[in-house]
Amino acid sequence: MIDSLGENFTSRLKNGNIEYLKNSKPPKGTFTYEKLIEFKEALEKYPNKIILGSLVEPSDDPSFYAYNLFAYRRIDEKSWEYYFAAIVSVDISSNLYKIENTYLFTEQSSLKSWWKHIFGFYKNETNKDIPKEFVFPYCPPPPFK
Repeated sequence: MIDSLGENFTSRLKNGNIEYLKNSKPPKGTFTYEKLIEFKEALEKYPNKIILGSLVEPSDDPSFYAYNLFAYRRIDEKSWEYYFAAIVSVDISSNLYKIENTYLFTEQSSLKSWWKHIFGFYKNETNKDIPKEFVFPYCPPPPFK
């Protein structure tokens, strides 16, 4: 259910349909519409080279899980270009799962923080508690050198 909610919520973004975000006023340092345009253009220019990954992760609070969607492209053997990371926080405390918060990151500092968090998810093997079909098979590469 968490995966389905996250997939549905991020489907437009994943497909490059970003117009609904054009007039957003995101918190400083999180995302810019210009970076999302770069992603949309990359989907058209490099359709087979964009790597989209998603994973479900538990929160420290057992009432919440997060769906993470990320997009990047390998530039060469040692570097990657990240387009975004989107997080959908889901409250599972009742029978009716609901989206509590959403986050979108395109800026380097926020992507770096997101990645360090995800790295911890893989490093401490918390991902072993999530069914394999909902876990990206390996920690994505860092969005920094």
